[in-house]
Amino acid sequence: MKRTKTLWVFLLVGFFAINTARAQTFSEWWRQKKAQKKYLLQQIAALQVYIGYARKGYSIAKDGLNFIGDLKNGEMNLHADYFRSLGKVNPHIREYAKIGDIIALEYRMAGDYSQILKQLRQSDAFNKDELDYFVRVFGKTLDFFSDTLDELIAVSTDGHLEMTDDARLERIDLLYKRMTEHYTFFRVFRMECTLLAMARLREEEDTRTSRLLYNLKQ
Repeated sequence: MKRTKTLWVFLLVGFFAINTARAQTFSEWWRQKKAQKKYLLQQIAALQVYIGYARKGYSIAKDGLNFIGDLKNGEMNLHADYFRSLGKVNPHIREYAKIGDIIALEYRMAGDYSQILKQLRQSDAFNKDELDYFVRVFGKTLDFFSDTLDELIAVSTDGHLEMTDDARLERIDLLYKRMTEHYTFFRVFRMECTLLAMARLREEEDTRTSRLLYNLKQ
């Protein structure tokens, strides 16, 4: 939590100093992140499907893998090897509830990320440099989530890390704590951006109203 607060202070300072920094445009950042974001969403979808199987006690067989591969009209290139390797991990690890909780946060954040950027751009409350700053902040948060997901895959997959079951559970707990901290920061920053946009739009409306009233008195 201390690290999250420090990051929050740093980002606020960066926001107020934005005019002194060279901004990276939204289009440039989006091109760089498009492939990474697509792969991240594929990982999320794959893990979500697996969690559904694990919690219902179903075995992962070839028929199941074929079904998974048919998701999203064939657009998702899911990792069959990953699912096969999961069968070698202690079921106590695979079915640990916090794995599903981490995936749920990943999925929720991915949707919120696209939504908030669209809302901020359409609000007309921010200039280009400010929007570019928001893109970098939310993009950095997405990177944190992606790193956490990669580590979760390594912890819950046989052959990636030589760990005892207790060590795996402890690492998953740590990943869950890290994920909730990052998501809390994401939500707070998103709310601050939204409130700032509302305040600016309200101020602009008040200014227009005042000018209108002033003109009526002339």
